[in-house]
Amino acid sequence: MFSKPQIDKNNKIFAYITYTVILAFIIFNYQTVWNALSYIFSLATPLYIAIAIAYLLNIPMKYIEEFYEKYIKKRNLRRGLALATTLIIAFLVVILFISFLIPRVVESVSLIIGNIYNYSNRLVTLINETLVNLNINYAINYESIQETINNLDLTSFIPASNENIGTLDLIVQTFGFFSLFINGITAFIMSIYLLYNKESHIRQLKKVVTFFIGYKRSQRFFEIGAEANHYFNGFISGQLLECLILGIMMYIGFRIMGIPYPELLASIIAIAALVPMFGCYASFGIGFILVLAIDPMKAFAFAVVFFVIQQIESNIIYPKVVGDAVGLSGLYVLLSLIIFGNLFGFFGLLIAVPLMALIYAVASRVINISLYRNHIEVTDKVIKKFKDEE
Repeated sequence: MFSKPQIDKNNKIFAYITYTVILAFIIFNYQTVWNALSYIFSLATPLYIAIAIAYLLNIPMKYIEEFYEKYIKKRNLRRGLALATTLIIAFLVVILFISFLIPRVVESVSLIIGNIYNYSNRLVTLINETLVNLNINYAINYESIQETINNLDLTSFIPASNENIGTLDLIVQTFGFFSLFINGITAFIMSIYLLYNKESHIRQLKKVVTFFIGYKRSQRFFEIGAEANHYFNGFISGQLLECLILGIMMYIGFRIMGIPYPELLASIIAIAALVPMFGCYASFGIGFILVLAIDPMKAFAFAVVFFVIQQIESNIIYPKVVGDAVGLSGLYVLLSLIIFGNLFGFFGLLIAVPLMALIYAVASRVINISLYRNHIEVTDKVIKKFKDEE
């Protein structure tokens, strides 16, 4: 018969061997394991989309529900009205966007494409004249630019016509579109359920996480989660509202000054404002070159309107709307944009600032607690030990 210590020792050895075999299998078959995990997680794609939709809609819904709370005491009725009001507002915004903004932007883009040769010729002529006036012995060759434009394969961005598509490919594309449509509808319905019973779902999630990782780890896990929610919620709500205000102000300013393509320019500036620091300069450069190719005097007016409104937005609107929701210095903002932009592209630029704020807050807390426990005080001049106060 084996004694209890021997059984415990054999169990530990068996566990170590099992973990080693599993780890070796994963290492030598990492591509197969990764593909299998990717497929399993992809099955819940509508749920991920639903969580994203619910998270965005929950931002205005909280304020709407707080407003209804003054007049309606029944929780279910108040939650239902708040959810219905949020959905109505979201649908109105989407309808306004589709019916007003998109047609005008498409019209502006079509006009630009139709006159691209005239605009490019005018811009090259203006640049060459400026170089001559500055006594710079250099001239841009318009023929090479025209050849580059002619070589652009714009048809590659347009799906092939049905005449060139086989029956099997057409069936696959049809089912793919149908699957995408079903996933979208499913995700939207799931997001409504998530919003209506959000407290219940959060409680269930906490139970599952606590069951698997224990009390202490789950406490730390949800503390970090609450902090992440604080940064992402504040940044997303403030940044979206700030972009909307900036786009409207730019549109009004462009309209008043008679600048061409005001809808397109205001949309570019508003979307680019989602990316801190870089977005401002990128949108100005694109807009200025576009207006300069059409009318140099209007380009000057565009620059004046842009910088006046940008100053109003930076010094008055941004501090009140976004405020200290993130609280990062410019160095960390720039660093986050470089790192997460290279890792995840445009999506990385969108999440870079709040994600870096979360990493900075958690790392600062861990470092400060560790230094305090080791009785170490760090300033910009000295590093010293301190004694506990009796």
